[in-house]
Amino acid sequence: MSAGADSGACRGVLSRREALLGAAACMGLWRQLAAATPLPAEVAGIRLPRSELAIQAVRFAERSCPPFLFNHCLRTFLFGALAMQRAGTAYEAEPAFVAAALHDLGLLPEFASKSGSFEIDGADRAVRLLREAGIGSAESDTVWHAIALHDTRFALVQHQGPEAMLVALGAGSDVLGPDPDRIDTRREAEILAAFPRLQFKREFTKLAIAHCRRKPLSQRGTWLEGLCREHSPAAFSSTLEQDIARAPFDE
Repeated sequence: MSAGADSGACRGVLSRREALLGAAACMGLWRQLAAATPLPAEVAGIRLPRSELAIQAVRFAERSCPPFLFNHCLRTFLFGALAMQRAGTAYEAEPAFVAAALHDLGLLPEFASKSGSFEIDGADRAVRLLREAGIGSAESDTVWHAIALHDTRFALVQHQGPEAMLVALGAGSDVLGPDPDRIDTRREAEILAAFPRLQFKREFTKLAIAHCRRKPLSQRGTWLEGLCREHSPAAFSSTLEQDIARAPFDE
């Protein structure tokens, strides 16, 4: 039975006896999830959230992602948290951690829609997981925006709140390299020791190229558009200039 199915069963109890059994099942599920591959309580001075939702999200990511991508997601949270700490900007740890853990799901074929960008696909799947866990719309929206905007212009991200800023800063640090003014080399080394890169450059590039070849037009106007144009040039049969010229107006 999936975690989502278990949580649904826990919410659907009726009698007192069923309620007690359901509560026990929920607690058993949480303990089972928490007892999987152990995560460090703290890395580089940053505590990893231990709420039930955080555990569910990180275990879902661990089951779904190849190891190199899973480690990237955890490094994203840690690098982002250090950047926010250096800036003196407060954030809610749970939604920031959940968003970081799930932010690249949309690159995986099993979570890809027919035509959506990987950012939107990942955000949608994360919100589904939160709703199955009974999380309200406010926190779900925070997670959705943090994932959907994690690689867009930072001026837009800043207007979505500190959790979105954390994921954007963390992902950027891990893909392109951390800003030495925000993250010192000692803490960087601690993060890499806790969650090794596992040939991340090579494997992540292969993953992104495979996504572009499956549905290149999904990334128009996004961070991956240039890569998609390079690897699937035939899909881009028109330019923005041509699209404007073909608009159905008399002029």
